[in-house]
Amino acid sequence: MRMVPGYVELVEILMACAYADKESYFDSVSEDLGVDFKPGEELELFLRFLRGDSNWSIKVAVNVFSEIKDSVIFFCDMPPSSGKIVTIEETMESLKNDFRGKARCVVESILLNNLNFSKEEVERALGGDLNIVAEAVDRASDLSENTTWFITQLVNFPQQSQEILMFALTVLKKYYEDSGLRKKNLGCINETIESFGQEEYKEVASGFLELYGVTARDESPLYLLLQNTLQYPGVRYAYACDKQFVVLNNQLKQLEEIVNPYITDHILRLFLKNFSDPTKMQIMVAVSQEPRYVDELAKLLGLSKATISYHLSSLGELALVTGRKDRRRIYFSLNRKRIESIIKRLEVFYEESDDSWK
Repeated sequence: MRMVPGYVELVEILMACAYADKESYFDSVSEDLGVDFKPGEELELFLRFLRGDSNWSIKVAVNVFSEIKDSVIFFCDMPPSSGKIVTIEETMESLKNDFRGKARCVVESILLNNLNFSKEEVERALGGDLNIVAEAVDRASDLSENTTWFITQLVNFPQQSQEILMFALTVLKKYYEDSGLRKKNLGCINETIESFGQEEYKEVASGFLELYGVTARDESPLYLLLQNTLQYPGVRYAYACDKQFVVLNNQLKQLEEIVNPYITDHILRLFLKNFSDPTKMQIMVAVSQEPRYVDELAKLLGLSKATISYHLSSLGELALVTGRKDRRRIYFSLNRKRIESIIKRLEVFYEESDDSWK
């Protein structure tokens, strides 16, 4: 399988919008992952622009970008070759020229990656059976009204959706530039692209896929999209229209540490920290017995779906749990292979500590 590392500027805006919409959530996940995440003055200014904008189209865009960012990326063209950058201007120009084609890919991705449709159901829906889409969107309790409305508009009224999206991108691009965030991110990404070789990208990406139990498709290139806004990926894997990608945070050395089969002392401390959390422990016990989905875990543990989703995100980023799609639901299971690695590392740690006292 060919891997193509590159950079799509819109991905950075998607990540920033996600932070604007769920600031405390990202702070908590960063803490669970042992990341000392300080937004910096550029991101803080960008967020102030977003939160101070009362325009309805901007609010819709922020919700959509935050909640289904993995699907929104299919509005973009992928990098044409390794190390290439797809600018916001190039994305906007491409959308003007072929919005319907890209919208179809986004809808396919939403059905596959966000609403957990089967491939057969996707083909039926895109073939004209739009009632399937409407029913699935109505049942998507984890999506806001703005996002479900936009998905419906994208399916039924693509021209109106295009006008809303293009207006929002024009405004967000201005905020991205005026805040200085664009200049900062481009500088960081250029440095990363120059410092990492093709083999290093492949090693990190292969470990990333294995760690999270993702099976990429050999017949299509796998695009490795870098981002600098958040200190962890934010999107793991998405596939639609014969395109597939993962999003990797710019801190590739940190990601290498997480995906490294050898459990470092730092990673071991993070695991123990998460093990000590009573809610996370309850979730791990529950999914160790049998695969369970979010609603089921919420009822079983007497917690809100938002709380369960947050803890699953932290456990998932550390690969303590894995998810498997089954029609409309994602079932989570304990990653026993990863747990076994931790236990072996704990045994070595104990033996080393015991020897030091002799």
